Amino acid sequence: MPRIKLAHWVGDHKPGDEIEVSDVELTALKRDGRVAEVVEAPARKPVVVAEATAEAEPAQPEPAGETGRKRR
Repeated sequence: MPRIKLAHWVGDHKPGDEIEVSDVELTALKRDGRVAEVVEAPARKPVVVAEATAEAEPAQPEPAGETGRKRR
């Protein structure tokens, strides 16, 4: 849980207090401009990105021209 320093009153907590909030509360408080600073950010797990293997795709054959009547 992140620990933040408040910029405005939130509930019974005055500006300057450091409190622990959930990620959802942190998002809402940031949106409302009530967070002065994040003291302890939550530890983020590193995201492992699998690299795309460069495999050659088989060439797609060109579609044959339409047969029959032409559309206007």
